[in-house]
Amino acid sequence: MRYNARAMQTEQTRNFKRSGLSHTWRLRAVLAVSLIWLAPTLACGSFAPRPTPTPTLPPVDTAVVEAATATPIIALSNTPVPVAVETTVEEPTATFTVTPVPGTAIAVGQPARVVAPDGLNMRDQPSSSGNLLLLLPANQRVAVLEGPTDAEGFRWWKVDDGEGNVGWAAEKDGETEWLSPRVGEAQTVDRAPRVGDRVQVTMSTGDLSVRITPGTDAELVTRVAQGQEFTVMGGPQEANGYTWYQIRSDNGATEGWAADGDGTDRWLSPVE
Repeated sequence: MRYNARAMQTEQTRNFKRSGLSHTWRLRAVLAVSLIWLAPTLACGSFAPRPTPTPTLPPVDTAVVEAATATPIIALSNTPVPVAVETTVEEPTATFTVTPVPGTAIAVGQPARVVAPDGLNMRDQPSSSGNLLLLLPANQRVAVLEGPTDAEGFRWWKVDDGEGNVGWAAEKDGETEWLSPRVGEAQTVDRAPRVGDRVQVTMSTGDLSVRITPGTDAELVTRVAQGQEFTVMGGPQEANGYTWYQIRSDNGATEGWAADGDGTDRWLSPVE
């Protein structure tokens, strides 16, 4: 009985397997048929490329296009348009004032010497009718300050005599030179000495007395000969009708007071 029961069980198992296998093969057959039926559909639908959408442009406003491409019309006016005219400005040619070589012509800033034999008038205006300020002595050196100014047939220069006197002097007349640029060597001048001047004894006769103090009754220091030179240290001082100056020699050996002249003859003349 055991044998039969086991045989029956084995047979049932075999039948189940056969039934399962048969069912499996059925499913496979159905699936195969389905795939064959679906193959054209899959080939035409799933793997076909999608069409690219074409963008739709907005409608074009033809009025705007025509306005943008239209040729502009320029309105003409009867009013004339000014035309800029290029002008060439000529620059003035530079002029140069030639400064004469010292000693060749009178020039502002240069010294000059009075060469008029009887001296030269200094006036307050460049005119012979100007007020007379003083008489510049012969051989006087002056500084030229201004000029020239031509008036009344003369050429005038403004000069300074070195003592604070400033005025106008004529250069020359038609024949004689009165004021010269040729200063030359130092010369004695017929004018009163000033402190600091170099002076020379110019007595026409005799020797010049040098005294301790101003005055003819003062103690005599020494007498000096014509042509000797000294430096003015002091003065002027008035005494006994004379004008006195303190003088000193270069080596200091002679020092004292001496009168500068008697009104006719100058005894001490500045050298310049």
